[in-house]
Amino acid sequence: MKTDAPSGQFRRQVPLGYLVHELARLMKRRLDDEARMHKITLPQWRTLAQVGQKASITQSALANALDIDPMTISGVLDRLEKNGLISREPDPADSRAKLTQLTPEGAERLEVARRLGAEMYEAALSGISKDDIATAEKVLRQMQNNLLGLTATPKDQ
Repeated sequence: MKTDAPSGQFRRQVPLGYLVHELARLMKRRLDDEARMHKITLPQWRTLAQVGQKASITQSALANALDIDPMTISGVLDRLEKNGLISREPDPADSRAKLTQLTPEGAERLEVARRLGAEMYEAALSGISKDDIATAEKVLRQMQNNLLGLTATPKDQ
């Protein structure tokens, strides 16, 4: 609740954190719907994106990068491999681990996901000026840094 000083009346305001959460939820739902139309799940798309960022990556590194339980990522990888979107080979540096790579079909599916994600962000930012976008990014990064226990550097202020 916020008090307007001169009138003393209370005005209800939606906290910024709630708006951020609601925006993230709406974006996730839209991406989930798009993923389903392409016969893939959002966790699978997220996994493809992480695999696509590396030449090859281990299951444990993927689990850490995605903040997912190793057993959960194992199931996601099994489905992606079964659908021909990734391949896994033994890690020469660790016989217990496997390295995951995108297949050509997986790379194509990832490009579709990236295009759809870019279109969604473009639609979400429609009608918002570049200055307002920059301000919003600055505020959200500062909030993120605050929550991570970091402080802004003088050049960021």
